[in-house]
Amino acid sequence: MINITLQIERIDYQKSVENLLPQLVKEAEAKKSPNGFEQFVARLGKDAVPVAKKLLRYMSDDLKDGLVVWMAESRQESIVAAVNQQLDALLGNAVMKVGALHAEDRPGTRMVLVASQVETDYAALSSSPVVESALGQLGGENSLLKGAAKFALQMVTKANPETLEKQGIALLSSDRVKPKILSALSGALGKIGLEATLGDMTVNAGAGPAAAAVGTELPAALKDRLMDAVIAFLKANA
Repeated sequence: MINITLQIERIDYQKSVENLLPQLVKEAEAKKSPNGFEQFVARLGKDAVPVAKKLLRYMSDDLKDGLVVWMAESRQESIVAAVNQQLDALLGNAVMKVGALHAEDRPGTRMVLVASQVETDYAALSSSPVVESALGQLGGENSLLKGAAKFALQMVTKANPETLEKQGIALLSSDRVKPKILSALSGALGKIGLEATLGDMTVNAGAGPAAAAVGTELPAALKDRLMDAVIAFLKANA
C-alpha cells in the first residue's frame, strides 16, 4: 500500500461555509438526539450560513483551519467516496482505491490532507487512460518511442512487489501524471463542498495512518475558541 500527502495552499472559507453548513444543518435537524453543537446549528436553521460568514471575520486562521479539519474528519465516509469516484473516472474502475482520508493542521505549515490505506493495481495503472495519454505525449508521433515506453511499463508489472511499488510511486509522482491526480482530488473536494486550492503532492510507501473515529460533537478546544469569536462578534455589534 501507499499513502499520499496533499498540501493545501488556500481555502475559500466563505464558499466552503456556503456549501458545507447547509448539509450540517440538514443532518442536525434530522437527528432525534442531537448533541449540543447540533442543537445550536439546527436552531439557527436557514440563518446558519449568514451568521457563520459574519463570524469568520472574528476567527483566526488557526481556528478556521481547525474547523475545516473537524468537518473533514467528521465527513470521512463522504470524502473518501468522492475521492474514489474521481479516481475511478480518471484511472479506471478500482485501479486506485483510497481507504481513509484525514486532514492535519501542522504547526508552522499549511494544512495537509493525507490519503492513506491506498490500494493500487499497478498492472491496470500501466494501461489506464491517464498513463496512455502521458505515453502519447512522451512519444508524440514517434510510435517506436511510445511502444518502448509501454513495453518497459509492462515489464515493470512483472517485477517483485517492492520494485513494482517503487516504480508505481515514481509514475504517480511524475510531471505528466501528478497534475492529473491533483486535478481529480481537487474535484473530489469540490464535490463535497470544500473549496480548496491544492499545492504539491507526495506519494510515499506504506499504508499510512488509519482513519480515526471522530464524533459529530465539536471538540472542546475548538468550542472554546469559537465561543471567543462569538463573544468578539457580539461586543463589536453591541
